[in-house]
Order: sequence, then structure tokens, then C-alpha cells
Amino acid sequence: MVIWQRDEVVGCMHEPHPIRWKSMIVLGLISFLAGLFLVFLPAFAVDLFSTFAGITVIILAAIIVVEGLFIDYEGVSHWGILILGILGVLLGIIIIVAPALLVIAIGVALGLFLIAFGIIEVIVAFLLLDEMMVRFVIGIMGLFAMVLGILVAFRPVTGVETVALLTGLYLVVFGMMRIAHGIIERHAEQNIPVKRLE
Repeated sequence: MVIWQRDEVVGCMHEPHPIRWKSMIVLGLISFLAGLFLVFLPAFAVDLFSTFAGITVIILAAIIVVEGLFIDYEGVSHWGILILGILGVLLGIIIIVAPALLVIAIGVALGLFLIAFGIIEVIVAFLLLDEMMVRFVIGIMGLFAMVLGILVAFRPVTGVETVALLTGLYLVVFGMMRIAHGIIERHAEQNIPVKRLE
């Protein structure tokens, strides 16, 4: 009887598996295509995100409304929960009808965060660090974050679209790397030596 078996590949920590390289390539393609979408249509992607966010808020608020209608627990305001749910539904509708409002809110929040982060970095650089070169680099990064935060806070829509664009570029590069890794794994799996046992 003849039995065929694969030799162990010297120096490899694991034997390549077909499901592994296939999943890598699929994940890479999805990431690559999503990245291209964000790179070439950042404004549309932001509007799409706002629509999904609005729908999510409406669904969650509707659950709160139902709970408000049927809740029966001492110490909990029946009408308070109901009103909160209705306000949530209205907020979700506003987000869908006027997605720019959500984009502006996100942009302003992002800008304020960058400003606060930059201030903290500058304080750390000049009060807590001793080495001059490290202090200089951290301080410059903090100032840059503050300037960027001010720009984003005053132009929130552009800031959010820029974040979408940068995310898209990252996903494109990530997707290409995963595809390449999957192809390498596939090539390694096909070239595992086979020996014959009598």
C-alpha cells in the first residue's frame, strides 16, 4: 500500500491552511474595496454613516418607548422613560433628514478632543519631560494637534470627510497587505514537499 504524506517544513511554525489563506484574501479584498469607497466618495460615506446612525437611534428609542409603555416598577417614572424614547425617535429622524447636523457635531467633538489632547501633550512636554529632544518633539506634536483641532472645530464637515479619506487610505493599504499575505500563504501551502511511504 502506498501512502502519501507531507513533510514538515523546516523553520515554519505552522503548516499553511487553505481556509487561512482564503480568509486572508477575502478580508483583504473587502478592506481594499471599502477603502476605495471611502477614498473616492468620502462625503457620500459620511452621509451613509449618518443615515445608519439615525436608523439605529430610532430603533433603540423605539425600544425605550415600548418599555416606557409597559414598565411597571416602583420608583421609575413611566412617563419619563416614554418621553425620553420619543425624544430619541425625533433625534433619529432629524439625523436622517439633516445628516449634516450629526457630521457637524462629530467634527466639533473631534476638534475639541484634538485641542485638549494637544494641550495635555504640551503640558507633559514642558513640565514632566527632562530630555530636550523628546520635549521638543512631544511639544511640536501637541501644538500640531491643537492647530489641527482648531481647524477641524471650525470646519467640522471637512474634518470628518478628511478622517473618512484617511481611514480609506489605511484600509486600502491594509487590504493590499492582507491579500499579499494570503497569496504567500497559498504559495507556501502548494509547495509543501510530499514524500512517498511504502
